[in-house]
Amino acid sequence: MRLCIADPPYLGRAVRWYGENGCGDGYGKGQADNHPEAHLWDKPETHLQLVKDLNNNYDGWAIAMSVHSLSTYLTEIETDSRNGIRVCVWHKPSASPSGNRITNHWEPVLVKVPATRKGWSSGKRMSDVFICAPAKLGFVGSKPSEWTRWVLDLMGYQDGDEVTDLFYGSGNVTAELNKLTLT
Repeated sequence: MRLCIADPPYLGRAVRWYGENGCGDGYGKGQADNHPEAHLWDKPETHLQLVKDLNNNYDGWAIAMSVHSLSTYLTEIETDSRNGIRVCVWHKPSASPSGNRITNHWEPVLVKVPATRKGWSSGKRMSDVFICAPAKLGFVGSKPSEWTRWVLDLMGYQDGDEVTDLFYGSGNVTAELNKLTLT
């Protein structure tokens, strides 16, 4: 199976964090990776194209996003049990405060489960809610190792599957994926 984890620059936040040229001249100056085309990720159509590309190229996939972009993704996706796409929740009990009155303690994760791995007998039972603090790697948006394992389990990962980390970011997802080949 071909699986993919996509953690793109969040809609409406790309230029803010990566700057106009995507090379760390925003709030994310000196961040772990660069996105030379970060400004494109502030356009909803870029995220909608990502969904189309994932559907065309992978058997299963997961997309990390902000609460504010969920509605954009749902315009492209009908979520129901027949197509294997689920809206899952990463609950972050120690989320950072923001300038908003309502504190955001969760992020949606859209997951497309491969058709042959949807049934109860095709793998371990999973919760669609994951509770874990964000990684403290000095990079905003870093996913903890446990998050990567949760997403893989949601997709029904099995030894021998090919898994792509579509956006390198802090490198934490790729580091966890590299451990799969060592076990």
